Amino acid sequence: MKKEYLLPIVAGMGGIAGLALRRLELSLAYDPQLKLMRACPATWMLWGLAVVLLLLFAAGCRGMGKKEYTPQQWLCAPGDTEYILLVICAAFVLMVAGLVGLWEQIGSYRKNAMLMLTWVLCIVGGTVAIPAGRSAYRGQWSKYTPALYMGPSFATVVWLVAGYQDHARQPEMGLFVWQMLSGVTVVLALYGLVTLAVGKGGAGWTCVFCLMSISLSGITLADRHSIAFRMVYVFVIIYLAAQSSMLLRAAFGSERMPRGADADEQTEPEE
Repeated sequence: MKKEYLLPIVAGMGGIAGLALRRLELSLAYDPQLKLMRACPATWMLWGLAVVLLLLFAAGCRGMGKKEYTPQQWLCAPGDTEYILLVICAAFVLMVAGLVGLWEQIGSYRKNAMLMLTWVLCIVGGTVAIPAGRSAYRGQWSKYTPALYMGPSFATVVWLVAGYQDHARQPEMGLFVWQMLSGVTVVLALYGLVTLAVGKGGAGWTCVFCLMSISLSGITLADRHSIAFRMVYVFVIIYLAAQSSMLLRAAFGSERMPRGADADEQTEPEE
């Protein structure tokens, strides 16, 4: 099986295994009376799984950074129906998450400005993710394409801050450590896509963070979250599965030149 399919599938399976271990850990290690957690075998197995996945993804993405591609070549999936369907599905999930979260905030007697901003940005991020995915699917590029990739990135940065604020007074870090790790990797993955869109950054580490985000998001789904927060994690899993597959195909599959590239780039022979 090719890397563009194998590694995202492994990331998803790692997330499922991690979710099961996290549920086991919470059932065995958490004391509801003291509201504290103690280490148990499931804890070490969970951390071991995360380390193994990180090493596996780093090995699988090795060599991607040596490819001197343009943004149009990295973020390009012409005619890939699976890619555009995943992107559209993920975008709608993010928009619905924003609408649900916004509705919850409007109906709450304790308004949270950071959460309100988070859900508004989620709606915007989901909206602009569709034309960004369409640009890659059609192999077309414009000067506005990099800005489209910034939408989900901005939304997740605020989302991460809002999540941290929600746990800022929680004395037991074990209850939210996976949520924070997942949030950080998601932000770095989406930031990496933005840097690739502007011709900077590295495809290798971006793809590693995309794959780790899939697994870590699966793990943290075992924790307590609002419906809107859970939907953001579902968005992350679907969206970054599509993006990581696209990057892996560009690095290790057949090289393609997008139809929307500049005329001078189109005349250059493919390597």
